[in-house]
Amino acid sequence: MKLLVTGNIGYITAEFIEEAFPECQILLLGETEQKSNRRKGLSVHPMPKTEEEFKDIFKTYEFEGVIYFSNYLTFHGTMEGEIETLRKLLHYYKGNLNSRLLYITGPDSLYEDTTGKTLMVRSAEEFCRQYGELHQIAVKILRVPYLYSGTYEEDYFFKLFSTVINKKQITFEEAPAQEIHFLALSDLGDLLYKIFDNWGEGSACLQVPQVFHFTFQQFGERLAHMFPAVNITYLSDVLIRDEISDDHVLRNEYGWFPKISLLEDLTEIYEDYCEKTNHKTRKIDVVKTFLKAHDKIVKIAELLLTFFVFEALNRVAGNQVQFQMIDLRLVYIVLFSSLYGINYGLAAAGLETLSLLAAYTKTGIGWTTLFYEPSNWIPFIFYFAVGAICGYIRLKNRDNIQFMKEENKLILDKFLFMREMYQETLSDKRQYKKQILGSRDSFGKIFDITKKLDIILPQELFIETLHVMESVLENHTFAIYSVGKNQSYGRLEIASQGMTDVLKKSIRLDDYLEAKETIVSGEVWVNRNFLDGYPMYMNGIHKDGELVMLIFIQEVGDEQLSLYYLNLFQILCGLVETALLRALEYQEAIKNRQYVQGTRILKPEYFEERLYSFHSMREENRASYVLLKLEYYPQITLEEADTALQASVRDNDVWGISEKGELFLILSQTDRSSLPIILARLENDGFVCHEIDTVENANTGEKL
Repeated sequence: MKLLVTGNIGYITAEFIEEAFPECQILLLGETEQKSNRRKGLSVHPMPKTEEEFKDIFKTYEFEGVIYFSNYLTFHGTMEGEIETLRKLLHYYKGNLNSRLLYITGPDSLYEDTTGKTLMVRSAEEFCRQYGELHQIAVKILRVPYLYSGTYEEDYFFKLFSTVINKKQITFEEAPAQEIHFLALSDLGDLLYKIFDNWGEGSACLQVPQVFHFTFQQFGERLAHMFPAVNITYLSDVLIRDEISDDHVLRNEYGWFPKISLLEDLTEIYEDYCEKTNHKTRKIDVVKTFLKAHDKIVKIAELLLTFFVFEALNRVAGNQVQFQMIDLRLVYIVLFSSLYGINYGLAAAGLETLSLLAAYTKTGIGWTTLFYEPSNWIPFIFYFAVGAICGYIRLKNRDNIQFMKEENKLILDKFLFMREMYQETLSDKRQYKKQILGSRDSFGKIFDITKKLDIILPQELFIETLHVMESVLENHTFAIYSVGKNQSYGRLEIASQGMTDVLKKSIRLDDYLEAKETIVSGEVWVNRNFLDGYPMYMNGIHKDGELVMLIFIQEVGDEQLSLYYLNLFQILCGLVETALLRALEYQEAIKNRQYVQGTRILKPEYFEERLYSFHSMREENRASYVLLKLEYYPQITLEEADTALQASVRDNDVWGISEKGELFLILSQTDRSSLPIILARLENDGFVCHEIDTVENANTGEKL
């Protein structure tokens, strides 16, 4: 597929192209850092400045689709010249067969309040819709949150990081409670792939939902965590804009929803920015990294250093009136147990216990007094109790947070696994689609089937028909019935292996009243209600408006009850009908050559052909037959014998003479159980019957 990707394409990366447009030839038209790569089918061309350049591009390439990235995808970006560029693109793109335009724009038109910006966005969308209807271009409008990038110089975040580093001051033009809407480029690539893989009919407007509901205040807090020295302010008096709710179309029709949150991706964006601008890491960042690597040593040092600070503070301010209401030792224990957990809380309680013992010793209270007076134990008990309780609360909260992280990680792992399975399914789908198009129902396969069915002998045509249908439809429960001139009965001609003993040798069409009208009208009947005694599929072959043959599929699997399977069966039946009518017309044309004059008795060479056809069907276990040698009284002529046979046997039975003038009869679909009845009927008509077991006996006329 050849696609033109243009507009605000500075966001596009090589990974995005591989994910969104695999196995496609892409022309990037506009300002981008991507380079042409013929091996990967990627061409890059600057945005044309004249009408002639646009015209030459669309003359050179026959695009099957155009994707336009709107300027409105950039948060607080420039919006000039968009409609004029769209007009030029659509003007030179119109007239192509199966023209398709995907206009990817921002979320501004989704806001309920009307501003100059929303009017411009809605005008661009309406222009695409109206132009598409006027010139038969299938237009899909995709409204997505703003894109973000750490390498695109016109992007909001690239400029934001530059401001943070150089000015240490950020002022958001939004209120703190305003939700922030951004979409990861990889999520967009996945969505574009699914849209083009399942484009559908007509035009449509698709809306990407906002699933990560975080505000500018939360975004500012994350930035403050990354850049502690930055001062962040907001415009709190700005109106908070409410977005229209999600219509769930993308989730229901394409099985897609955003998966990557901006807050989780912010660190990676900053790393991309640093790599793009060669921004060096500050010394303070090195110190932070060192301290994080030696976390336990730092905590112990903090514990001891803060202990000495509190001891000094306790000695200096302990005699002041305002500090006598505060137990600094208890404050120290609460502080460290709440910050670092129960172990550090008990350690702090132990240090303060030593400090309190030292204070008691200075006042003249000895160890004996402290030990034997229970009331003196209360401060020590409270120290350890407070340290343990605060530490336990801290530990419990930390465990809860860890549990939630593990749960989230487990859910993420499941999601990634399901996503991988989904991608593998899509890959298998494409592979199987290629295999199907390249084998079973391709034009080459249809030509091959037509060649195989180019047969003039009906019995041989039946054999080849069964081979073709079993191969293409992957089913082995077929049956072919010939219909008599009275349109009342059908005689079994051939069936799949193992089905000859299951199927009826003769059927009445009135037993299939539910299907009869459909078959007579020339359509395929499907047993959707699973009626007893009916096959799953039935189709009729017609000649001069009359039913001459029935094709049954007795049983099918669940996956074969589909519109695709029905259409494929109908196509094959149409090919069989053409071949059969050609064979019947040929047989009618050579009728005088085939039969003894004035009879239905086949001449030796033609009877031998029929006999070998019946024998081939029996050898493949697809049909049964009995070969009889008939003797009749000398006073009966050959014509009279023929007349008697026409009245005694069925339409699908065949009789002929050998080179020696002996009369033979082939009883189609006859087995040993029904043979005595037929023999009795023939004997009543004056025939003496001898059963012949092999094909050679038909040639020699001798009994084994």
